Amino acid sequence: MANIKEHLLNTLEELATEDLKMFQWHLTNNVEDDKHIPKSRLEKADRHDTVDNMVQKYGQIGAVEITLDILKKMNNNQLAEELRTKVKNN
Repeated sequence: MANIKEHLLNTLEELATEDLKMFQWHLTNNVEDDKHIPKSRLEKADRHDTVDNMVQKYGQIGAVEITLDILKKMNNNQLAEELRTKVKNN
């Protein structure tokens, strides 16, 4: 059974490189001021680093919630629903 970090990583692996950049942009710009991740921490971050930064900043459940919100903003509802289902069944 995969853990939440693995589910998050698998979700980000489904994003094309440009979509990952947009996802990271949302983490640095569209999250409340006290909850955003500084640009410097995501500037050269790959998918693994992005997941680690999110879990460190928001906790596992918070990272899932932020991911779901951002995926919806990016109109990637199918991927969001797949993540929601995986985490729910975990």
